[in-house]
Amino acid sequence: LYVGMPYGPGTGALHALPMSNVTAGGAVAAVTSYRPGQGGLPSVATRFGYAAR
Repeated sequence: LYVGMPYGPGTGALHALPMSNVTAGGAVAAVTSYRPGQGGLPSVATRFGYAAR
């Protein structure tokens, strides 16, 4: 499950939630967050997280 926050805080973010976290009896796994300027992503973005594929 991908959840985008294109308008804040800051320049936005995209969070990837593993399906096991939202299914009954599934194991809880770490959520991965992507933000401009972190992890090798460019720091310039106006609507980061607006569209995810």
